[in-house]
Amino acid sequence: MKKVIYYFSGTGNSLRAALIIAEGIGGAELINVRCDPEEASAEDADVIGFVCPVYEWDIPGTFKSFIERLAVNPKAYIFMVTTYIAVLGKSFETVEKILAGKGARLDYGRALRCVASQCIAYPPFPPEKIMVPYMEKQMKRAGNEISQKKRRAYPRMSPITRRRYKKVMGPYMEVEKEYDKGFFTDGRCSGCGTCEKVCPTRNISMRENRPVWNHHCHGCNACVAYCPAKAIQFKTPPAYQELGTLISRILRLPEKRKRYHHPLIRAKDLMWDRKEISRDRE
Repeated sequence: MKKVIYYFSGTGNSLRAALIIAEGIGGAELINVRCDPEEASAEDADVIGFVCPVYEWDIPGTFKSFIERLAVNPKAYIFMVTTYIAVLGKSFETVEKILAGKGARLDYGRALRCVASQCIAYPPFPPEKIMVPYMEKQMKRAGNEISQKKRRAYPRMSPITRRRYKKVMGPYMEVEKEYDKGFFTDGRCSGCGTCEKVCPTRNISMRENRPVWNHHCHGCNACVAYCPAKAIQFKTPPAYQELGTLISRILRLPEKRKRYHHPLIRAKDLMWDRKEISRDRE
């Protein structure tokens, strides 16, 4: 039986979920959406999974584009798990719509609350010592249910969120390509290239031993969180300053702010493109 899980992960919450689920279902191939979907087909898969965070009340744009181009087996058992902190928005509905166009459907959907990792805007919360064990339990529960091929209706966008989506999130989506203009490095940068290797959108390239951001960033903060020297800094870019919204006003990265990443996910884990996971990985 072929089992495959496609994932997008910046600070490791979603990758940790994908790993635990893979173990729970007796093993699976994990495929990072950095890969070419035409070379990572799920046409012959019996179990297909999608795991990602929620950004701007939806799935990351890169993840959406990947699924749109991905060939799937419409008869497979298909599940989706998201990691989020507050608002799910239309994340599951987006994927269900794409799958419907391929003659497939979501059989299982679960949203997992996690530590908020947007360190550019605020310190991580809730506290890791409370939230990480809770996350582990929820991830294992999802893996157990998926291993039994349970059916679970996915969470839908609330009426209030649906009415406010365009007004609240629209302005941010319009300037998203400007987000990474806020990143820069200080004198601690050694040119190690970790930021380039962990970026889930391949948005960073190294020039003269310094990272350059190429404007297809989703603001996942993998580069910030996994920089071994804490050399990557952030200053609110002009396009966000012009929005004048509450979120745009609080974008900043104080020196002492914790740069959260999942404590069990290492930088080298985020560098995987494809990884075969067995039940006894650990």
